Amino acid sequence: MAKSRQPSTVPRSLLRSPRTRALIAATIAFVFYALWAAWANRQHGAGDMALAALVQGGYSAIVTLGMTSLIEWLFAGSGSLWQRELRCVSGTVLLLVFSSTAVHLVAGTAELLMTILPSWVFGTLYALVYARGLVRASRRDSNSENS
Repeated sequence: MAKSRQPSTVPRSLLRSPRTRALIAATIAFVFYALWAAWANRQHGAGDMALAALVQGGYSAIVTLGMTSLIEWLFAGSGSLWQRELRCVSGTVLLLVFSSTAVHLVAGTAELLMTILPSWVFGTLYALVYARGLVRASRRDSNSENS
């Protein structure tokens, strides 16, 4: 009789850690945004492509770590779930828009809007999805405590 295989619990337990989730997201952000920035600046030569890729990739990784930490911290505050979710999303999106614009202005990125627009869009989506996940987890935890 064949043994039934049980799925490994290691990946699930790792993903329960906010730190691990943040590091995975930061790594993905670095690769995706570095490639995007290089492509967006392709008409300006290899030096500009490399600079934009390093600036945007590094910035995106750092911001992803920071956004995740900020979302967790803002969500832990007081208020109803919708107030906490709104605080998470608005706070992180404002930080993202102003900091990404400033970093690329200082760096002199040639195609500023083309380079940072995806980070604004995906950063906003990330904040929405992450905050919504915290709301769902909070409701799930609340329901299990009441059962």
